[in-house]
Amino acid sequence: MFNSSENRSGDKLTPELVSTLTEPFQRGTERIRGDHAGVGLGLAIVKSITEAHDGTLTLTPRARGGLCVTVRLPAAPPRAGR
Repeated sequence: MFNSSENRSGDKLTPELVSTLTEPFQRGTERIRGDHAGVGLGLAIVKSITEAHDGTLTLTPRARGGLCVTVRLPAAPPRAGR
């Protein structure tokens, strides 16, 4: 499991906004840095890969701002002959 809920902050996000962030070309609030525009594909790609591997993706807005992203993937089955 990877959980990106480190001590980073960001804008406060509403649950309604968070529910749209895995849709292609959706972005949260305006970016602070203008030199990194992004197009809103990152979480859509993460969702697709996670689902392809029978995992789950959970996005939770943090009370002080920012987003907690949790990806859970099932353990790989043991390989024969190992």
